[in-house]
Amino acid sequence: MHLRVLRCFVEVVRAGGFSAAAQAVCATQSTVSKAVRGLEEDCGAILLQRTPAGVTLTAAGEVAYRRALAMLAEKEALDAEMDDLRNVRRGTLRFGVPPVGSTLLFARQFAEYRRRYPGVRIELREKGCYALEEDVLRGELEMALALLPVSDQFEVSPLCDEPLMALLPQGHPMQGCATLRLRDLDGSAFIQFEQGFALNARIRERCLKQGVCLDETLCSGQIPFIISLVSAGLGVALVPRLMLTEPMPHGIHQALLNDDELRWRAVLAWRKGHSLSPAAAAWLELMHEMPPRIPGGGDHRQTAADAPGVPGDGPAETARGEAGDEKAPPVRAGRQCTAGRTRGRKR
Repeated sequence: MHLRVLRCFVEVVRAGGFSAAAQAVCATQSTVSKAVRGLEEDCGAILLQRTPAGVTLTAAGEVAYRRALAMLAEKEALDAEMDDLRNVRRGTLRFGVPPVGSTLLFARQFAEYRRRYPGVRIELREKGCYALEEDVLRGELEMALALLPVSDQFEVSPLCDEPLMALLPQGHPMQGCATLRLRDLDGSAFIQFEQGFALNARIRERCLKQGVCLDETLCSGQIPFIISLVSAGLGVALVPRLMLTEPMPHGIHQALLNDDELRWRAVLAWRKGHSLSPAAAAWLELMHEMPPRIPGGGDHRQTAADAPGVPGDGPAETARGEAGDEKAPPVRAGRQCTAGRTRGRKR
């Protein structure tokens, strides 16, 4: 079984057909078709269902595709390490980032990485953290941003630890508080992130543990749209503080979520036992050298404590211990859960 055969098979799956795959591997369509048939004979199973609309993987094909990706990734790592020994800076950095929050976390670092290693190709993939974790385990990505906790299949390097901010519409009962607890949002209409965002599961698990009910109304992967929905009075939202980089529209009140168990704890994650390619190792080293510049409580963002007429002790600090500050302003008791609400739960 040759790696070129595996490459043909993988490209057919990615392209959804033989013609496009042939262009990707610079071969004729008949050559690619013959390679896939040979692989099916070697495996003793049909790997692809061929239809007029394209090809789909069979159960055996799923196994072969996963293994082929891993073998090709190992070959790529071997080539990159040999190049590194010869001091040839080339290769590919395959990195996954979520659709939100990446500007503050990675923009400066990618510019510096490109300056240092102009011969390295950077391939970025934007997805929710759960989807990125799956891509890393399949070998399609070498490293990605993930939220703690992650499974023991990963090795991680800490990136940042940020509190969540509650965005409250005009007239919400907790509008006058600089900090609040999750139970103070009990029964509130809730705007969540779209499916695939790991923060959703963290919020639901915490709600389940505390017996809090949030009435999930809409979901979105765009922070500006979520803010607009809150401003329109559709509900409350919980957003990592580092993502609130612009002044809030009129009518939105911000309050720090006082919950040390529910924070946006981001890490760089890769497969346990996997030797990072020189490109990925250089990226990890650069991230240690240039950690994200996350503005503290005294920056340009308006916090609840900054809002006129709102009690507070001043801008919130980014230190991890802030959520446990016993001097936080008192908060009101949470309301009772009403019938028909959606309880926080694992999905």
